[in-house]
Amino acid sequence: MWGVIVNIRQLQYFYLAACCGSFSEAARAENVSVQAVSKAMLDLEEEVGAPLFVRGGRTVKLTPLGKSLVGPAREAVASFDAFGRAVELRTQAQAGKKQADVRLALISPPFAKHELVCNAFSQLISHMAGIKIQLELAMGTQALADLRAGNIDAMITIGAFSDPRCSCLVLGTVSVGAFMGKNHPLRRKRLLTFADLERYPVLYNEEIDSFNETILSSCRKRGLTSPLMSVDTDEEVAEFLEQKDGYVLGVHLKALDIKPLAIMHRVDPSDAPPVPICMVTLKGRQSEAIDRLNRFVRNEFPFMKRVLSST
Repeated sequence: MWGVIVNIRQLQYFYLAACCGSFSEAARAENVSVQAVSKAMLDLEEEVGAPLFVRGGRTVKLTPLGKSLVGPAREAVASFDAFGRAVELRTQAQAGKKQADVRLALISPPFAKHELVCNAFSQLISHMAGIKIQLELAMGTQALADLRAGNIDAMITIGAFSDPRCSCLVLGTVSVGAFMGKNHPLRRKRLLTFADLERYPVLYNEEIDSFNETILSSCRKRGLTSPLMSVDTDEEVAEFLEQKDGYVLGVHLKALDIKPLAIMHRVDPSDAPPVPICMVTLKGRQSEAIDRLNRFVRNEFPFMKRVLSST
C-alpha cells in the first residue's frame, strides 16, 4: 500500500505551479489565493518528505524530485477530470440529450481558426457520410484519460502515437508548414528548408511534444537544429513570433493564415516529409460508427484536405 496520502487539489496546484513556474499564476488559474496554493504545496512536500520546489522571489523551480513527479501528477489530474466528464455525460444521456455518433479529440493546442476547422470537419462528415461527429481540441494526456474512461471514442493525432493499449490507424498525410510573423526575415520565401530555419527559434511544449511523434519531434529526427523555446501564454506566443523571429511548425494549410499578422509557409518536403494523421482507438473498443468513419476519411482524405485548405 502506498504510504503517501495526497488529494487531487494538491496535485492540481502542483501541476499548475510546475507548468507556470509560479504559485501566483497557479492561484490565478484556479481562482484561489496564493496562500492557499503555498500551503497546499508545503503540505504536499511534508507528505512526500522532500522539497518539490526551489523558491526564489515570485518564481519557483522544480527540484529533481519535483521534475520526476510532474508526469504522474498530470496523469492523475487528467484521470480525475475524465471521471467528472464521464458522470456528466451519463447524466446527459439519462436526461435524453442526444449524443454524437462519434466523439473525437483532436490532439493539438489551440490554434488560429481551430473552431472553424473543427466545425467544418464535423459538418463535412455529417453531410457526406451521415455520421454525427463531435470534434474538440484536447491535450494528449487528458484525451487519453477520456478515451480510457469512454468519454470519447477516438483521438486524432498529427503524427504517430504509440501505446500498447491503443490501435493507431493512418488516415492520410499532410505537408509540414512553418507559421511565422509578418516581419520575419524569411517571410518572402515560398519554400523553406531546414538550413533556412536553423538560426531561428521554434516553439516547443514538453507536454505536447512528448505525447506522440509530433511534427517538431519528427523534424528534429530529420535534422532540424533550430533552438527550442517554450512559452506559456498567448501574449508570449505573440512576442515570440513578432519580436524574437520565432516560428511554429504545423500542418501546411493556407486557411491557418492570419493575414496580415502571420502567415503559414511550406517547408521543403525533401527536408520534412509528409506527416501522418492518425485515428487512435482503444484495442477491442472499435464501434461500427468508428469503422465507417475510418473507411470514409481514408477514401476521401485528399478531398477533405482541399476543402479544409479553402475554409
